[in-house]
Amino acid sequence: METENDEYGRQERIALVAIVVVASLTVVSLLVAFTYYCYIRNKLSKHLKNHSRDGYEDKGCFTDLETATGKGLNVFTFKQLNSATGAFSKSNVVGHGGFGLVYRGVLSDGRKVAIKLMDQAGKQGEEEFEVEVELLSRLRSPYLLALLGYCSDDNHKVLVYEFMPNGCLQEHLHHITTTS
Repeated sequence: METENDEYGRQERIALVAIVVVASLTVVSLLVAFTYYCYIRNKLSKHLKNHSRDGYEDKGCFTDLETATGKGLNVFTFKQLNSATGAFSKSNVVGHGGFGLVYRGVLSDGRKVAIKLMDQAGKQGEEEFEVEVELLSRLRSPYLLALLGYCSDDNHKVLVYEFMPNGCLQEHLHHITTTS
């Protein structure tokens, strides 16, 4: 027969084992969480260093014009683009992009270009402008118009693309579907 002392000693051992197991699981969980935290922090640090090498500050904007020209982009003045489009004449409007009107223009070297003048509607367009410059400067495809350059003078944000003669892609697609 077991005495009360034996029963009490057995319960103490069970409680002690339970406490040790819970404490061990807690320590292991904390170690896993700390390791994961260190991994994520290291990965984020490498990501930020890569962006700063690409010419970006933490905000994601160009730090200087050399970065853009290093990517093969021309940096235009607003005066050059104003001249190329006939002072952004309504007669040169060829379409409307996601963030502004697109004008036909001719640069001083005779190249025909499409010039997208960003709308002045708030700061949201500025972030999209920077993202578009960054992405399009990296993309090369026969199915996309090449970004030739940009202008970022004061309040003017302008993108300069190759010019697509004979209308826009939408017109060509619409024309194809109506003749079928």
